[in-house]
Order: sequence, then structure tokens, then C-alpha cells
Amino acid sequence: MDIYVPESDEPLPVLYLLHGINGYEGSWQDMGGAVDTLCKMIAEGRCEPMILVMPDCNKWPFKERPTHHGNLWKCLFHYGKLSREHDLELSISDLMDMIDTTYCVSTCAIAGLSDGGRIAANVANLRPDRVRKIGLFSPVLHKDQLPIDSTQQYFIYAGKQDIFAPSAKRFHKHLLRAGYPHQYIVLKGNHNWKMWRQCLPLFLKEQTE
Repeated sequence: MDIYVPESDEPLPVLYLLHGINGYEGSWQDMGGAVDTLCKMIAEGRCEPMILVMPDCNKWPFKERPTHHGNLWKCLFHYGKLSREHDLELSISDLMDMIDTTYCVSTCAIAGLSDGGRIAANVANLRPDRVRKIGLFSPVLHKDQLPIDSTQQYFIYAGKQDIFAPSAKRFHKHLLRAGYPHQYIVLKGNHNWKMWRQCLPLFLKEQTE
């Protein structure tokens, strides 16, 4: 697990960042520049200081993780089966309790990219008492993952050429029909880190509003 904790005398918001199927706990910093982006936004007054928690959500044995997507649907099916077997959502819920007791924290948000978006949505439903804002970047979602708490705030981001843009749009329509307030943002880009690096500062900014 990678974690960034800025110096502060006040309780800090905490944001959990979840990677996709071929990621690892360092993905959000190594490829997404998460800490650098946060520090720059804080320095520019565009974001408040917060704790970043970047867990390893991948239960694929490390040496077996795909280095490229290949048949992405096949990967998702296999990885989805593995993640269900290993109860990733329950592990992240336990992690939240550990972070709450270890650091002085205030609000809690979660964001995930690709299949990490699916996990983030599940965690938000598992812990509506704790998670208030949810960022879904190129998410793989289904209507059975609709929020159970209408006071939670959802932010859905997808690239115009994103392979999972249809999935994000369908979930947006499910939220509309169910009457859940949310934001649905379409950006330039594909299913890759170049697009997700656009999503992160947009979602970070939402933490101060």
C-alpha cells in the first residue's frame, strides 16, 4: 500500500485511489502522478490538503499480471472472479477503519479507474456511512451497482474513445432514471493513463466544494 500524509494540525480528508486490473499499489503515483498532482494543486490553492491511500487491489499473483490488456473482456471476467473470491471490498472497508484509527481524518472519498471503478462503487455501497464522494474513471459498471444512499455524490468520467465509454454512459442513464444527482463528464481520450490523469485533478477539485 502506498500512502501520502501531508503535515497538518487539523483533521484531513482521505481519498482512496484504486487501480485497474493490471495495476499495483504504485500505479497511481508511478503512472498517474497522484501525489505530485495533489501537491501542485494544494500549492496553487485549488485543492485542500488530504491523505491519499493507494492500496494494491490486485489479487492476481504478481508474476501472472498481464503487461497489456490483450483480450480485455476475458481479463475482466477472470479478474472479476478472483476479486469476488478474495473479497476486495471487505478488505478495503477494513483498511478504511484502520486509516481512521491511525490518522486524524475527516471526510472520506474513493475513486477507481476501469475495474477499480467497479470496486469503488461496491465499497461505496458497502460503506455509505463513510464514503461521501465517489469518482468513477472509465468504469465497468452495471445497474445492480446503483448507490443505496442518495446523499452520496457520484462523479463519472469517460473518454470519447474509451472502450468502456458505453458502460459509463449506461450507468449515467441508470442514475438519471433512478433520480440520483451526479455528474457525468466526457473527456478527450482513450482507456489509458493519459485520460485518467485528466480525471484526477477534476475529482480532487470536487473534494473542496
